[in-house]
Order: sequence, then structure tokens, then C-alpha cells
Amino acid sequence: MKPENFSELAALYVLDILDESDCHLVEEAILEFPELEMELAEFRHTVGAIAYSVPHVPMAADLKERLFQRINSEITTIETLKEQANQVTWQPYLIPGIMRGTLNLDEEKREISCFIRCEGNTRFPKHRHAGREEIVVLEGDLVIDEKLYTTGDRIYSLPNTIHQPETHQGCLLFVKTSLDNRTYTLYKLAIICIRVFDRFRRFA
Repeated sequence: MKPENFSELAALYVLDILDESDCHLVEEAILEFPELEMELAEFRHTVGAIAYSVPHVPMAADLKERLFQRINSEITTIETLKEQANQVTWQPYLIPGIMRGTLNLDEEKREISCFIRCEGNTRFPKHRHAGREEIVVLEGDLVIDEKLYTTGDRIYSLPNTIHQPETHQGCLLFVKTSLDNRTYTLYKLAIICIRVFDRFRRFA
């Protein structure tokens, strides 16, 4: 790297936003032109001073109280949902090891609010979301896209996203989702049935 091209990369290097290959370029340039170390030191000094140049903003007097209120609110929500889960009627859902209890069904909006209870080491069928989905983990654990969620966690999924959640220890979930989600296992089975029926109809 030529010394005249050093400044731009050096500034980004100090901010720690360069990728690994560009970091190597900066480090090699310093080894080749030791005088550039002084320029890099000036950038570090400038970046270090940025935090002290920002006007002081005092913390709101009621911030701590509001934070605790929010925490208590979330705890209350989870406890309320768990109480509601004890009042729904549970039915087998999709595959063995999964039960569903419906809380609210809105045909007009094509949405369902329900509770899902899963046994340990259960994997949900792979599915695509037709709309937004919200999950609250009330008990146990849930793994989505290799990320582990536990009690109190909320998971939001956008329309057209595809995933296949699983649980290791079992879980109780609150789920608000679309009635039009496509479950791939059932979808494939339906396609196979249609094709088989069509083949028999042709030979009839």
C-alpha cells in the first residue's frame, strides 16, 4: 500500500470496522513504513476523544422505576398466559408429542392465538409463515435456526420465513400466527394423495 492511500483505511482500522484482509493491509503498511504508526496514533487519540465530546445527557429520574415496571409487566404477562394455558382444551396437533390449546380464532384476520405444549426431543414440522408470528416461551426451551430460547423469551418471525423449531427439554409456548401457514410435511402428503388419486382415476 502506498503511504498516500493509508489515511482512509487507517481511520476505519481504528474504528474496528475493517474486514480481516484490509486490517492486514494496514498492518503490513506500518511494517513497511514505520512513520505511519504516528498517523495511526493520532487517529486513535481522535477516536478516543469522541466520547468526551458528546454533550452529557442526564438520566431520567424515573428511568429505574420504569425499567422495573416493564420487567414486572413482562413477568405478569407470562404468569397470566400460563394461567390461561390451564383453561384451554388440549388436542393432539400435527405429530405425536405436540398438543395445542386454542385461545382465540379470528377467521376474518386469518389469525390464531394458541398454546403449544411439546414433549422433550420433539421437532416441529418444517413450515412457511403466511403472516407475522409471535412466540412467547412460557416454560422449557425452544431452538430456532440453532438459537436457543428459554422461559420469558419472545420470538418474532416475518411473513414467508421458513423454519423447523425443536425443543430438547420440552416446552410450553404461547403462539400468535396465521391460519394459512404452510406445513411442508402435510403439504407434500397432500400432493402425493392428489397424484395417487389422479392416477387411479385415469385407470378407472
